[in-house]
Amino acid sequence: MRWVRPRFSRLSGRLRIGADFFARRGAIVAGTPRGVVDRIADLAHPGIDTARVHPAVAAFFEDTGGLELVIRSHWRWPFSWLWWLWRHVMRLIGQFVLPLREARVTTAVHALDAAADGRPGARAVIRSYADTGRVMQVVAYATWTRGDRSYMSAAFPLPGGQVAGILRLDPLPEDAIELTSRRRDRDDAGVWLVLGPLALRSPFGERIRLWPCTTPASPLPGATLAGEHVQTLFGIRFVTHHYWFRPVADRVLPSRT
Repeated sequence: MRWVRPRFSRLSGRLRIGADFFARRGAIVAGTPRGVVDRIADLAHPGIDTARVHPAVAAFFEDTGGLELVIRSHWRWPFSWLWWLWRHVMRLIGQFVLPLREARVTTAVHALDAAADGRPGARAVIRSYADTGRVMQVVAYATWTRGDRSYMSAAFPLPGGQVAGILRLDPLPEDAIELTSRRRDRDDAGVWLVLGPLALRSPFGERIRLWPCTTPASPLPGATLAGEHVQTLFGIRFVTHHYWFRPVADRVLPSRT
Protein backbone atom coordinates (compact mmCIF):
# COMPACT_ATOMS: atom_id res chain seq x y z
CA MET A 1 0.00 0.00 0.00
CA ARG A 2 1.42 3.41 -0.96
CA TRP A 3 2.34 5.61 1.99
CA VAL A 4 0.35 8.83 2.22
CA ARG A 5 1.79 11.78 4.10
CA PRO A 6 -0.24 13.19 7.02
CA ARG A 7 -2.81 15.86 6.27
CA PHE A 8 -1.40 19.22 7.33
CA SER A 9 -3.14 22.52 8.00
CA ARG A 10 -3.66 24.79 5.00
CA LEU A 11 -2.81 27.84 7.11
CA SER A 12 0.50 29.57 6.51
CA GLY A 13 1.73 32.99 7.49
CA ARG A 14 3.16 36.09 5.94
CA LEU A 15 5.80 38.24 7.58
CA ARG A 16 3.85 38.72 10.82
CA ILE A 17 1.91 36.04 12.70
CA GLY A 18 0.80 37.51 16.04
CA ALA A 19 -2.10 36.77 18.39
CA ASP A 20 -4.65 38.00 15.83
CA PHE A 21 -3.38 35.69 13.06
CA PHE A 22 -6.51 33.52 12.87
CA ALA A 23 -8.85 36.50 13.13
CA ARG A 24 -7.04 38.33 10.29
CA ARG A 25 -7.42 35.22 8.14
CA GLY A 26 -11.14 35.03 8.92
CA ALA A 27 -10.58 31.46 10.11
CA ILE A 28 -12.33 31.68 13.49
CA VAL A 29 -15.92 30.42 13.52
CA ALA A 30 -18.68 30.19 16.10
CA GLY A 31 -18.21 27.52 18.70
CA THR A 32 -16.92 27.06 22.22
CA PRO A 33 -14.28 24.32 22.23
CA ARG A 34 -12.62 23.89 25.60
CA GLY A 35 -9.59 21.88 24.56
CA VAL A 36 -7.34 20.88 21.70
CA VAL A 37 -9.59 17.80 21.42
CA ASP A 38 -13.07 17.09 22.75
CA ARG A 39 -12.02 13.78 24.31
CA ILE A 40 -8.61 12.35 25.00
CA ALA A 41 -9.94 9.19 23.31
CA ASP A 42 -9.52 11.13 20.04
CA LEU A 43 -5.77 10.43 20.41
CA ALA A 44 -6.15 6.69 20.98
CA HIS A 45 -4.05 3.94 19.41
CA PRO A 46 -3.37 0.29 20.35
CA GLY A 47 -0.46 1.29 22.61
CA ILE A 48 -2.51 3.30 25.13
CA ASP A 49 -5.77 2.91 27.01
CA THR A 50 -6.98 6.50 27.08
CA ALA A 51 -9.78 5.63 29.52
CA ARG A 52 -7.10 5.14 32.19
CA VAL A 53 -5.46 8.55 31.74
CA HIS A 54 -5.60 10.54 34.98
CA PRO A 55 -8.27 13.32 34.90
CA ALA A 56 -5.69 16.01 35.72
CA VAL A 57 -3.66 14.93 32.69
CA ALA A 58 -6.72 14.61 30.47
CA ALA A 59 -7.62 18.23 31.31
CA PHE A 60 -4.54 19.40 29.38
CA PHE A 61 -6.20 18.07 26.23
CA GLU A 62 -9.90 18.49 27.01
CA ASP A 63 -9.91 21.86 28.83
CA THR A 64 -6.79 23.57 27.49
CA GLY A 65 -8.23 27.07 27.80
CA GLY A 66 -9.27 26.43 31.41
CA LEU A 67 -5.69 26.01 32.65
CA GLU A 68 -3.25 28.73 33.57
CA LEU A 69 0.42 27.93 33.20
CA VAL A 70 3.81 28.75 34.66
CA ILE A 71 6.86 27.85 32.56
CA ARG A 72 10.49 27.61 33.64
CA SER A 73 12.86 27.24 30.70
CA HIS A 74 16.42 25.94 30.88
CA TRP A 75 18.42 26.64 27.73
CA ARG A 76 21.56 24.66 27.06
CA TRP A 77 24.72 26.52 26.11
CA PRO A 78 25.43 27.72 23.40
CA PHE A 79 21.73 27.70 22.47
CA SER A 80 21.04 29.99 25.42
CA TRP A 81 22.82 33.00 23.96
CA LEU A 82 21.78 32.13 20.38
CA TRP A 83 18.16 32.13 21.52
CA TRP A 84 18.65 35.43 23.37
CA LEU A 85 19.58 36.96 20.00
CA TRP A 86 17.04 35.14 17.83
CA ARG A 87 14.16 35.79 20.24
CA HIS A 88 14.12 39.45 19.20
CA VAL A 89 13.37 38.36 15.62
CA MET A 90 10.62 35.99 16.76
CA ARG A 91 9.01 38.77 18.80
CA LEU A 92 8.74 40.85 15.64
CA ILE A 93 7.20 37.89 13.79
CA GLY A 94 4.90 37.07 16.73
CA GLN A 95 5.52 33.34 16.91
CA PHE A 96 7.64 30.93 19.01
CA VAL A 97 8.50 33.66 21.53
CA LEU A 98 9.59 31.04 24.06
CA PRO A 99 10.59 32.20 27.56
CA LEU A 100 14.20 32.90 28.41
CA ARG A 101 13.69 31.82 32.03
CA GLU A 102 10.26 31.94 33.70
CA ALA A 103 6.84 33.17 32.60
CA ARG A 104 3.17 32.98 33.44
CA VAL A 105 1.00 32.20 30.43
CA THR A 106 -2.70 32.38 29.58
CA THR A 107 -4.41 30.34 26.88
CA ALA A 108 -7.35 31.08 24.56
CA VAL A 109 -9.05 28.41 22.42
CA HIS A 110 -11.26 29.07 19.37
CA ALA A 111 -13.00 26.91 16.77
CA LEU A 112 -11.46 27.05 13.30
CA ASP A 113 -13.17 26.94 9.93
CA ALA A 114 -12.50 23.47 8.50
CA ALA A 115 -12.41 24.93 4.98
CA ALA A 116 -9.69 27.39 5.99
CA ASP A 117 -7.61 24.90 7.97
CA GLY A 118 -8.27 21.80 5.90
CA ARG A 119 -8.61 19.50 8.92
CA PRO A 120 -11.96 18.72 10.57
CA GLY A 121 -12.35 19.81 14.17
CA ALA A 122 -9.33 22.14 14.13
CA ARG A 123 -8.90 24.61 17.02
CA ALA A 124 -6.89 27.79 17.33
CA VAL A 125 -4.81 28.03 20.49
CA ILE A 126 -3.22 31.37 21.38
CA ARG A 127 -0.82 31.46 24.32
CA SER A 128 0.14 34.89 25.68
CA TYR A 129 2.27 36.25 28.50
CA ALA A 130 0.05 37.14 31.45
CA ASP A 131 2.03 40.22 32.48
CA THR A 132 2.31 41.93 29.07
CA GLY A 133 -0.39 40.32 26.90
CA ARG A 134 2.23 39.71 24.21
CA VAL A 135 1.92 36.53 22.21
CA MET A 136 4.07 33.52 23.05
CA GLN A 137 2.86 31.13 20.37
CA VAL A 138 0.02 30.58 17.93
CA VAL A 139 -1.03 27.02 17.09
CA ALA A 140 -3.74 25.26 15.11
CA TYR A 141 -4.50 21.85 16.64
CA ALA A 142 -6.38 18.91 15.15
CA THR A 143 -5.96 15.15 14.97
CA TRP A 144 -4.52 12.90 12.30
CA THR A 145 -5.63 9.28 12.01
CA ARG A 146 -4.20 6.47 9.92
CA GLY A 147 -5.83 3.10 10.41
CA ASP A 148 -6.17 2.46 14.15
CA ARG A 149 -3.60 5.11 15.15
CA SER A 150 -4.47 8.70 15.98
CA TYR A 151 -2.02 11.54 16.62
CA MET A 152 -2.09 15.13 17.77
CA SER A 153 -1.51 17.37 14.75
CA ALA A 154 -0.11 20.79 15.68
CA ALA A 155 0.52 23.52 13.08
CA PHE A 156 2.63 26.57 13.96
CA PRO A 157 2.20 29.17 11.17
CA LEU A 158 5.40 30.88 10.05
CA PRO A 159 6.22 33.28 7.20
CA GLY A 160 5.72 31.28 4.00
CA GLY A 161 4.66 28.05 5.67
CA GLN A 162 4.43 26.26 8.99
CA VAL A 163 6.13 23.88 11.36
CA ALA A 164 3.89 20.84 11.87
CA GLY A 165 4.18 18.34 14.70
CA ILE A 166 2.60 14.91 14.46
CA LEU A 167 2.78 13.66 18.04
CA ARG A 168 1.90 10.24 19.43
CA LEU A 169 0.41 9.83 22.91
CA ASP A 170 2.17 7.11 24.94
CA PRO A 171 1.60 5.87 28.51
CA LEU A 172 4.25 6.22 31.21
CA PRO A 173 4.35 4.80 34.76
CA GLU A 174 2.58 6.45 37.71
CA ASP A 175 -0.29 8.14 35.84
CA ALA A 176 2.04 10.00 33.46
CA ILE A 177 1.82 10.26 29.68
CA GLU A 178 4.14 11.39 26.93
CA LEU A 179 3.49 13.21 23.66
CA THR A 180 6.38 12.44 21.37
CA SER A 181 7.59 13.07 17.84
CA ARG A 182 9.83 10.00 18.04
CA ARG A 183 8.84 7.45 15.40
CA ARG A 184 7.90 3.90 16.33
CA ASP A 185 7.60 1.12 13.78
CA ARG A 186 7.86 3.67 10.95
CA ASP A 187 4.70 5.46 12.07
CA ASP A 188 3.74 9.07 11.24
CA ALA A 189 5.20 10.76 14.33
CA GLY A 190 7.62 13.58 13.56
CA VAL A 191 8.19 17.30 13.12
CA TRP A 192 7.74 18.61 9.59
CA LEU A 193 8.61 21.80 7.74
CA VAL A 194 5.71 22.58 5.39
CA LEU A 195 6.19 25.10 2.58
CA GLY A 196 3.14 25.11 0.31
CA PRO A 197 2.85 21.64 -1.24
CA LEU A 198 6.32 20.68 0.00
CA ALA A 199 6.55 18.84 3.34
CA LEU A 200 9.90 17.69 4.71
CA ARG A 201 10.76 15.91 7.93
CA SER A 202 12.84 18.28 10.01
CA PRO A 203 15.74 17.52 12.39
CA PHE A 204 13.73 18.88 15.34
CA GLY A 205 12.22 16.61 17.96
CA GLU A 206 9.78 17.03 20.85
CA ARG A 207 8.93 15.09 23.98
CA ILE A 208 6.27 16.40 26.37
CA ARG A 209 5.72 14.47 29.59
CA LEU A 210 2.73 15.27 31.84
CA TRP A 211 1.78 13.92 35.27
CA PRO A 212 -0.56 14.84 38.15
CA CYS A 213 1.10 17.42 40.39
CA THR A 214 1.28 16.23 44.01
CA THR A 215 4.01 18.59 45.23
CA PRO A 216 2.60 21.32 47.52
CA ALA A 217 5.60 23.61 46.95
CA SER A 218 5.48 24.50 43.27
CA PRO A 219 5.95 27.78 41.37
CA LEU A 220 2.16 27.79 40.82
CA PRO A 221 0.26 27.27 44.10
CA GLY A 222 -2.60 24.85 43.65
CA ALA A 223 -1.11 23.27 40.53
CA THR A 224 -2.89 20.06 39.52
CA LEU A 225 -0.63 19.12 36.61
CA ALA A 226 3.13 19.24 35.99
CA GLY A 227 5.17 18.58 32.89
CA GLU A 228 8.51 18.55 31.15
CA HIS A 229 8.98 19.54 27.51
CA VAL A 230 12.29 18.62 25.89
CA GLN A 231 13.13 20.00 22.44
CA THR A 232 16.01 18.64 20.39
CA LEU A 233 17.90 19.39 17.17
CA PHE A 234 19.58 16.44 15.46
CA GLY A 235 18.99 14.54 18.69
CA ILE A 236 20.78 17.17 20.83
CA ARG A 237 18.70 18.75 23.59
CA PHE A 238 18.74 22.54 23.34
CA VAL A 239 16.03 23.48 25.86
CA THR A 240 13.90 21.92 28.58
CA HIS A 241 10.68 23.62 29.68
CA HIS A 242 9.15 22.72 33.05
CA TYR A 243 5.39 23.26 33.29
CA TRP A 244 2.89 23.72 36.11
CA PHE A 245 -0.84 24.03 35.39
CA ARG A 246 -3.86 24.81 37.55
CA PRO A 247 -7.53 25.42 36.69
CA VAL A 248 -8.48 29.03 36.13
CA ALA A 249 -10.47 30.37 39.09
CA ASP A 250 -14.21 29.55 38.90
CA ARG A 251 -13.61 27.23 35.91
CA VAL A 252 -15.40 23.89 36.12
CA LEU A 253 -13.53 20.98 34.56
CA PRO A 254 -15.46 19.14 31.84
CA SER A 255 -17.14 15.82 32.52
CA ARG A 256 -15.34 12.83 31.04
CA THR A 257 -18.45 10.85 30.15
